[in-house]
Amino acid sequence: MRYRLIRAVVGDQRWLDQLRRSVYRELFIATFGSWDEARHVRDTSECWDRGDVSLIEADGARVGMIQLLDQTGVVEIGELQIHPAHQGRGIGSRILSDIVDQAHKRGRTVTVSVALKNERANEFFQRCGFQHLEQTESHHRLQCVP
Repeated sequence: MRYRLIRAVVGDQRWLDQLRRSVYRELFIATFGSWDEARHVRDTSECWDRGDVSLIEADGARVGMIQLLDQTGVVEIGELQIHPAHQGRGIGSRILSDIVDQAHKRGRTVTVSVALKNERANEFFQRCGFQHLEQTESHHRLQCVP
């Protein structure tokens, strides 16, 4: 599987909105009891405003997005979304492995926050070598140290 990361531009926002809806719909319902459009719009906007969003293209097709926030000593994964139709194919694992390898070569820890009810994502990151750092009111904070 070949992939590439493509810096997202304003014209990609509609596609990113639809991706986020498909990835988070079940989690929103499990967490809040129903779809919350206002929260979706707010979270989508906050993600975009933080910047550093890239589209994930695998074998020539858009399959997801990643937000990587490179900070002093730490690379934070703000978001990693793979469209449900493309999950379970090793795309996320491959990208995550490459990100961790690159960060560790630079002596940096990789961190991510995962919603408490997002058990699949929590298990995924732990399978990929992340360890529990702390728990907040709403999220698990995980890290992968060099």
